[in-house]
Amino acid sequence: MAVFVDWENLKFSLAQRDRRPNVTALREAAERFGRIVYARAYADWQDPVHAGDPASLYMAALEPVYVLTKRYIDGSGEIRIKNSVDVKLAADCIEASHQFPNVTTYIIVSGDHGFLHVVNTLRPHGKQVVVIGVSWTTAAQLTDLADVVLYYDLDVEPTLGEPGAAPATPPAATKKLAPVLAAAVQTAIKLIRTQGTSLELTDRGVADALELVMEVAREYRGSQRDLPVSILGQEMQKRMSAGDFQRYGKGRARVYSQAAGEHGLLRVVSRDFTDWIFLPDEPLDRTSAPVALPFEGPRYDYAGYVWSDLPEEKQTAAIVAINDLRNRPGTDWLTFKPVQACLGVVLGKDEYASKNLTNNMLAIGVLRADASRDGFDPATGATYRYNTIALDLQHPDVRRALKLG
Repeated sequence: MAVFVDWENLKFSLAQRDRRPNVTALREAAERFGRIVYARAYADWQDPVHAGDPASLYMAALEPVYVLTKRYIDGSGEIRIKNSVDVKLAADCIEASHQFPNVTTYIIVSGDHGFLHVVNTLRPHGKQVVVIGVSWTTAAQLTDLADVVLYYDLDVEPTLGEPGAAPATPPAATKKLAPVLAAAVQTAIKLIRTQGTSLELTDRGVADALELVMEVAREYRGSQRDLPVSILGQEMQKRMSAGDFQRYGKGRARVYSQAAGEHGLLRVVSRDFTDWIFLPDEPLDRTSAPVALPFEGPRYDYAGYVWSDLPEEKQTAAIVAINDLRNRPGTDWLTFKPVQACLGVVLGKDEYASKNLTNNMLAIGVLRADASRDGFDPATGATYRYNTIALDLQHPDVRRALKLG
């Protein structure tokens, strides 16, 4: 098999939560799929943030491949960073598929959605494609198409006590089924029969599969990660024995999610041509689809408190505080008011100054408009729409503060 590592994507994604890649753990995860005969890691090795990495990677049998990074100033005067790692990595994947026909498995270590084109090109030629990404940055479009998906922080190098770090424990065979689960089991069996199968199914076996589905949903949604049905199928394959998966799980993730959804055990929402799984008690604003938000320059007082008034150490403190706020458990996205309040506390400014600063940060690109979502007022039962914002991880000040290069 061949391994291709987007080193910058992996390293910077893990750095968002103060973690570093472990190449030994990465190789061990890759070797589950066969013998590594071709392995490369891609980055701009002249960037000081990667100092010492090439030698370490070479000693770990990962060939460092240099890719030029360009920094340029856009029309608004902001410094932007552009590299061609995805282009070079994709070209090497395709070249290797022709040069080494004996390589049947390709492992792409990246969460960048741009690699979906590589996956689409390799699979029709009989190649198995494994994606290894970081759970909080891996694009759903990429994982939908891969044959196998592993998350670095959950499957490669999990931390003690992290959801997914321990294998699921199957329920006891003698355990009596709760009425609602028993009803969902019969619905699932009915749906499986309509697909046409000669395999003998037991109520207990289908119940085990359904309980596994709900366990995966609780783990993913409990840590605020998206769960499309395609990823549910990947998790079933990782957590079930080969025999049980062949008999009960293969190609049936949607059946189990439908059955669980029909009986209120889960909620299935279809959007963007994909089925997404949520817990039944999640509020409407988490299950509704985000709407692209057209950006209009926010208004602020040029003479007021603005980003350029902050020394570098205070800019760093502000960005780190916003990033910590975003990564707080239970926080799916950020809105204007929490960011404004956060800046007020960190910088010791009043409401007017922190509001002006937040608008200025949006205007110059430290913050960016993200999406519009639908909320639910439990008191009145009415829905309402609100806007979300996020740090722009490509802005040089954000990259400096979060040590992204």
